[in-house]
Amino acid sequence: MKAYMINKTDRAIQNLMNLYFTGSEEKALTEAIGLSILNPNSAEVLNILASATFKRGRITHCLKFYDRALKIQPNLAEAHNNMGFVSSSLNDFSSACDSFKRAIILNPNYEEAFNNYGLALSIIGQQDNAVSCFKMSLYAYPDFFDALINLGIALTEIGREEEAILCFQKLLKSKYQDDRIHHNFGIALYKVGKYKDAEKQFIFSKLNKSKYYLLRCQFLRGDQKLFHKTLDKLIQNNEVHPMLGSLCDRASQRFAIKTKNPFCENPIENFEKIDLTKKYNFEMEFVTPVSKILKNRKLSFKRQKLLKNGRQTDGNLFLKYRKTLSGIHSILEKEIEFYRQNPFRSQQNFIKKWPEKFKLLGWLITMENYGKLAPHIHDEGWLSGCLYINVPPKESPKSGNLIVCLDDDDGSSLNSDKNTKKIIHVKTGDLCLFPASLLHYTIPFRSKEQRIVLAFDVVPS
Repeated sequence: MKAYMINKTDRAIQNLMNLYFTGSEEKALTEAIGLSILNPNSAEVLNILASATFKRGRITHCLKFYDRALKIQPNLAEAHNNMGFVSSSLNDFSSACDSFKRAIILNPNYEEAFNNYGLALSIIGQQDNAVSCFKMSLYAYPDFFDALINLGIALTEIGREEEAILCFQKLLKSKYQDDRIHHNFGIALYKVGKYKDAEKQFIFSKLNKSKYYLLRCQFLRGDQKLFHKTLDKLIQNNEVHPMLGSLCDRASQRFAIKTKNPFCENPIENFEKIDLTKKYNFEMEFVTPVSKILKNRKLSFKRQKLLKNGRQTDGNLFLKYRKTLSGIHSILEKEIEFYRQNPFRSQQNFIKKWPEKFKLLGWLITMENYGKLAPHIHDEGWLSGCLYINVPPKESPKSGNLIVCLDDDDGSSLNSDKNTKKIIHVKTGDLCLFPASLLHYTIPFRSKEQRIVLAFDVVPS
């Protein structure tokens, strides 16, 4: 006990901090427990005790320690930042943002708090504000790796790829060696059409998803030999991924070389449409909560190059509006499970390899007169879905409908083999579910009414 009597000094607390930040968390936890007994009013000790407890998964105890620390020392910026981190892990981003803002007010040069605040903002769809936070973090600490890579990712997300490229180039010249640099640099290059340069970055990256982007770049460059060499290797390794499946189908159409789809054979046949108006009170359970979100003045939108005469919300709505969308979220989970359990598709690889852990990522797409969405797949999804909140009256049978296809350069041709392209007639209340490998786009429509769709993905987590 005498040893701990000495540890009442600032030096002892500093030693405790050194233990924690050098990765000796178990030892730090033991030391912090002892110090907290002898120093019950030390906010610094309680802060580290809370952080060490959090890393052991004891969230309830962790929050109690942070609360005690902040009651003793309300202006302890580190504790506010750490509280924000815990709130983020619980998907409570509103509380997280409040904590990070408080930490920044208390310490305007707190680079970690700026970075964490930026990450929270990016998740809830405020990418422009996130960029500002990452820049402030770098202003305080120019060589902060996390802030620089996060800035590059955020800039890419909002369509400022050339600025993002500069971030990744700076990172490559730094002391840091991280696969995330190469992968995200590749994404930025890919988005501006520099496929050959992007390939080099994906080759350097050891991240699993980099190899699928590598394959896509080879396909878009039209290098058939290299594409099929990479494709064959992935198939031999029993890879299962929606991007791989999509490229197999597209190559079969584009290069006339048939390759068995390792994700989902005959993805068009695995498209399913459900009329939710026959199963639920659609107006109350779906239209009302979505309308409430659309009326929110703080609702943010992202730049979407694929969308004409329309807007797409930014961030994951199921996180940002958890309470408002909880009912829709529960119904979608149930309908997805019905889809997954259908014996018809039980032998498909995307069903057999269904992710053990997944989340729903959702966003709203609103379209005005002559609005349309170009052909695309959802790169990060496993299963994709469209919930039609409002479909305006149709001027023609095809107006505003959904097209699913195996390959399509521009979406201009509607006359194609039914096995490679299909028109899906949609109306208000329809729920469409389909493998994320399936290309899809919309037919333009004419109406004074707004077309509203809640789109979502099942995303492995």
